Amino acid sequence: MHNDNTDPPNEKTADAFEAIAGAMTEFRQEMEHFDGLGTKIANRTRFIVRSVFATLIISSIYLVFMIFQMANNMSVMTDHLESMYSRFGSMSQDMREITGLVDSMGKSISGIPVIAQSMVEMNEDVGAMTGSVFEMNTSVTTIDNDMIRINVDMQEITGRLTNMNRAVNWMSNDVNEMAAPMNSGPMSGFWPR
Repeated sequence: MHNDNTDPPNEKTADAFEAIAGAMTEFRQEMEHFDGLGTKIANRTRFIVRSVFATLIISSIYLVFMIFQMANNMSVMTDHLESMYSRFGSMSQDMREITGLVDSMGKSISGIPVIAQSMVEMNEDVGAMTGSVFEMNTSVTTIDNDMIRINVDMQEITGRLTNMNRAVNWMSNDVNEMAAPMNSGPMSGFWPR
């Protein structure tokens, strides 16, 4: 009877251990599942963070380049502004000179008829100069045509001299061939070569 009283608790203990082992196995499987999800989330998060950092680095480099270009453009613009300021100064000086010249023209207005006559004479002189320049241009064109003809004649002369040189070479070869029997006989040393 004593053995019958001890068996039921052992069966209950074994069932409890099996239930605990099953629960632990299920818990372990769920933890592995959550661990896999966590690894996937960590990998995606790492990829997103790396992508964001790469984008930030590229954007920073581009911004530094743009700032450098803007600084160069500002330097060029400053140089242009300084040049413009100096030109405004010279323009003011030129305006003063123009004012002085206008005043001088107002004082010299009485000499306009003489100036008009001089302008007419200058116009006539310019017309004569234009005719002379046209004649010079015609003469230069004639000279150019003569130079072209001279060049053609020189080419013809060069061709004729080349032909004459060939003919002289052929004659020299013919003379050497005719003299070959005289130079090879008993009197070979008598005749000059």
